[in-house]
Amino acid sequence: MNNTIPSTPEPDLSASALETDLFWEKNKTTILTGLASVVIVVLGVSAWFAYDSSSNAAARRMLALADSPESLQQLVSTHPRSNPSAAALMLLAADRREAGDMEGSTKAFSEFLGKFPGHQLAGGALLGIGQNQEASGDVTSATTTYQQVLTQYPASYAAPIASYAEAEILLRDFQREEAVKRYNMIVSQFPGSPAGAMAMQQLRRLGAAPTP
Repeated sequence: MNNTIPSTPEPDLSASALETDLFWEKNKTTILTGLASVVIVVLGVSAWFAYDSSSNAAARRMLALADSPESLQQLVSTHPRSNPSAAALMLLAADRREAGDMEGSTKAFSEFLGKFPGHQLAGGALLGIGQNQEASGDVTSATTTYQQVLTQYPASYAAPIASYAEAEILLRDFQREEAVKRYNMIVSQFPGSPAGAMAMQQLRRLGAAPTP
């Protein structure tokens, strides 16, 4: 398990910077293989936590020293509403998914949403639940969850990724026309985003890209 919170020089924590610089340029291969949510969550937690100055000092120390899921869980139990607790829950969710424990990962994401529904990473937590559902074979629930990301967190970095994931499900289900509509919507609604770039690539591959 790797829960070290790296330091990053001269942060730019705007949504566009997180989307284009961190999530696409550093992780495009992972995104394309369908594992985006966990990577994005960990990177997002790292960037956010490194520059959050309002967290409880004791909780921050616990997070910095945490070296196991158990120590992260202890932090959540000891400081349940602190910012470091939010980071710990996201790291727990990522760690459990990496270990193949989709149920435990979803539980951690759900706990995060219950305690921090307005957090800037809440969209990523809901996206993570959808990814876990899809990885577990529950495509119907995953589709519903991806739609909830768009409804509840439309301005988050998770929204275009959730929409793209839904389009991929449609394509795999041989619903080509619906998938094309979804890809076009992503290109239109999220121009310049990693998901928008991937959607355009899919449109070109399908011979459905709009003519310039």
